[in-house]
Amino acid sequence: MRRIHWGLGFGIWFLGFCVLTVGAQGRGGRGGARAGGTPEENARRQVLYDMADTIGMLRNPNEVDRIGSMNYWANGTIMSGTQSCKVVDYKASVNWIHKGMRVDYKCDGSPQRHVEVVSEDLAWNETEPGKGGTPAPMAAKERALFIWTLPAGAIKMANAAGAALKVTMENGKTVLSYTIASLGADMKLILTKDSRIEQVESRMGGVTTVTTFEEYGDWNGADYLSDVMFPKHIVQKRGGTTVMDLTLTKTNTYNPYVIFPVPETVKATPR
Repeated sequence: MRRIHWGLGFGIWFLGFCVLTVGAQGRGGRGGARAGGTPEENARRQVLYDMADTIGMLRNPNEVDRIGSMNYWANGTIMSGTQSCKVVDYKASVNWIHKGMRVDYKCDGSPQRHVEVVSEDLAWNETEPGKGGTPAPMAAKERALFIWTLPAGAIKMANAAGAALKVTMENGKTVLSYTIASLGADMKLILTKDSRIEQVESRMGGVTTVTTFEEYGDWNGADYLSDVMFPKHIVQKRGGTTVMDLTLTKTNTYNPYVIFPVPETVKATPR
């Protein structure tokens, strides 16, 4: 069912930026395939429209993409460096407009705080959000790739692929394939029957990463619902090893103010 929302509370700074061009006329009215396109173009637009619509990305009467940033909190395990970490106080903040993400957590049994940041093609670690930045150039591509692996990011990047996006059927499921040229990454998205992403397979630098998403819902809390759907369970495997297994505890999908000022020490680091 199509969702059109007028009440998403985001700041003035965001207005006018993130527009998902996924058609004008389709299923019974707005959205989906434009009249006059080739059957292949119309089918591609319809798939993109359905993907965005089903997770609540399309807002206002013109049905444009207004999902620019979000926070989410989780429990579970991740790989921190080369060690498995049972996370404590895990918070992730992502901004697709500024192409950045900050992950803030501690490992159970350790007082050390980990704050891992990426913005565009720069990565660094902080002692606390916005402070004490030290360069982490080797992590830049991997961190950046995760921004575009999360469902809203994957939909944005699939849409940006334009005519290079391939839509096929495999084992009765819709599959999208495209390349993120800036990262040298080949992406493969597998959809559920209701057009939500259930798996993203990425290949970058000879490494294959498989990320699965389960139990989409609005996890903002009963008094703060936005009707933006996000997976509650995220599992990521690389080379057969589980590097992330997170269960969300809550989200803020009302485009929170999330920025990533690049430290001077990081700007001066050779890329």
